[in-house]
Amino acid sequence: STIWSLYLKETEKEDKELATSLQVGVDELLIFVFFQAGLFGAILTAFLIESRKDLQVDPVQEILQALQNHFAVPTSQPLEVSKSSLIVNYLWFTSLGLTLFSALCAVLAREWLAKYIPVSPGSRSSDACQRLLRVKRAQQWRLESVVTGIPLLIQIALFLFSAGLVLFTWNNSVALGVLMLFLTIFAVVLYALGTV
Repeated sequence: STIWSLYLKETEKEDKELATSLQVGVDELLIFVFFQAGLFGAILTAFLIESRKDLQVDPVQEILQALQNHFAVPTSQPLEVSKSSLIVNYLWFTSLGLTLFSALCAVLAREWLAKYIPVSPGSRSSDACQRLLRVKRAQQWRLESVVTGIPLLIQIALFLFSAGLVLFTWNNSVALGVLMLFLTIFAVVLYALGTV
């Protein structure tokens, strides 16, 4: 029994260091995810509502066309969706999906870290086995990589949104599209310089 309590006492410091370093990162990440990414998700959703109109027939236009044709029964024409509208929606829906997935990952990581360190270190062989199992699972699931990779998901989502915004504005106004392209390239350069 004393060997197990000695083992658990020695490994407790290592466990607490890992959990504390990841916990700080996850806590900061949760603040970012829930406030920043939440705001980003709301803005993105507003853009998606607008861009999704390009993917379906506008009933108002059908009624106006019927009125122009002197109340003739409108012939249902197949909807022709432009390739750029499909790409914009693909980019923005992917961006929204990544944002929501990153929020889910952050919550799961927070819950797992809360269970990583037991309230009392224990002193029995079964406690030592449980500790070893937790460490092995953390390594097996690459917990550190997952926690540090969550901000990358949000950054990818932001870049996908920016690419979609460039294409969306380019279709409406080339000058505005060029401006958005310049700002996006500038942001990517700043990001690259800041992270390298």
